[in-house]
Amino acid sequence: MKNVPELDSLISAAVGRLDAGDAPDLAYVSLTSTGGDVRLTAVAVCVAGGTSIAEAQQRLLEYSALFDEVAPGEENIIGDVLEFAGYFDRRADLDEAGTKVQKVLQDACGAAGPTPSGFAHSLHRSMTTGKLRRAFLSIEAFWSRRAPGNPQVFWAHMATAARLLGDSSEPGFAEAAQRCHDQSRA
Repeated sequence: MKNVPELDSLISAAVGRLDAGDAPDLAYVSLTSTGGDVRLTAVAVCVAGGTSIAEAQQRLLEYSALFDEVAPGEENIIGDVLEFAGYFDRRADLDEAGTKVQKVLQDACGAAGPTPSGFAHSLHRSMTTGKLRRAFLSIEAFWSRRAPGNPQVFWAHMATAARLLGDSSEPGFAEAAQRCHDQSRA
């Protein structure tokens, strides 16, 4: 798939849809309902969200079967699947500090033990899009209500993550950080 004039036009239209407040899956459905190529439109919406054309095209390869299985008029299914899977997500380029936080959170999850697939998917999306505080809060909330497999290691990693993330005005962050610190000393 090359950067053809049609792609440029679709990217402009996708930017307009996203700027108007459409979620990526709705922008996708809107653009394909006017006869846009389903694969090219997916790339356009992904690019409009901030991903490079090359990366959007590369990511789309793993969804090839999806496009073959959905009939014309079912573009909303494609949009839903791509949105849920995180295809449209803009993946963050983490700096050294962000990479360290991400690693500590991954280590905490490893010490916690098995997690439900939906929760793991949500965490993966938060971490790859650079929403590390959101990932921290989700992990803390989830494992505060359950017994992690290796609690000492888990809470030590979580306390380290809280320290690395620093102060935050995000609702609930200070309390979650304190709980992690307290648990790491228990």
